[in-house]
Amino acid sequence: MPNATRPQWIEEHVSALQGSASPEELAAAAAALAGSDDPEALDAVGIFLRRSEFLDRLDEPDAPNRILNLTSVLSPLIAAPSPEVARLLLHLVDEPIYLEHDRKSLILEALAGVVPMTAETAEAFRRANEEGYFAYDALLLARNGSPVALELFRSMMGDKELDAEARVELMHKGIMPHRTRLAILEMVAAMLGDGLEQPVIAAAIESVFDYKTEWFTIHGPTPPAWRTAPDDVLRYVIDLGASVKAQPNLPATLLPAIEETTAIARALLSRRSA
Repeated sequence: MPNATRPQWIEEHVSALQGSASPEELAAAAAALAGSDDPEALDAVGIFLRRSEFLDRLDEPDAPNRILNLTSVLSPLIAAPSPEVARLLLHLVDEPIYLEHDRKSLILEALAGVVPMTAETAEAFRRANEEGYFAYDALLLARNGSPVALELFRSMMGDKELDAEARVELMHKGIMPHRTRLAILEMVAAMLGDGLEQPVIAAAIESVFDYKTEWFTIHGPTPPAWRTAPDDVLRYVIDLGASVKAQPNLPATLLPAIEETTAIARALLSRRSA
């Protein structure tokens, strides 16, 4: 769109947000502004997204799904994360109206898509942990995979005031789907020195080297194939396997999985260098 016509385009969409009583029209106009990746358009839609009356017009109080249209508005932000998107979302994440109807989960999902994660965003996730989003946050942080996000994930998994069984589940769900990323493997290596309870650190280790469907009560994530991992990841997993086997109190049941995974990594590296 030519720069000369952009202010008019933004003004037309803002007028729709101000005056329309149709949730569908509101959603379309707000989604267009949100998906434009234009700082002025994002600022404009952000003003409305902070208003309770606008959210009530967008998803009417008697609607069966109170975040249906909000989801369509925020979908472009989730699909195209950027620093500008993070700036908008950080203005929304602590608004009390986003705790209503679990609107906040959409904000957190969109924020987690922005890589690398900033310290300011990580602090927003810390606050959300205290509002009941701990488990949800953990998986978003692991998926983000940037240093700040993984440092927060690591500290959360080391919080011994929280149920160990719950942290075991989050280790499986958070680490295993991303275990072909070097940053994830480096985090697991760092966790070896964190003094975690035996079941919790065992869950971190097996999330790298093993996979069992019984880890999940219902359909869980599946691990990426090691053949998709770059060479530096394969070399790291071999070294990590050696470090893990030197750990005291390592469950003997994990040894075959560690041996099998490191053998696969060696075979893949050998094949690639042939």
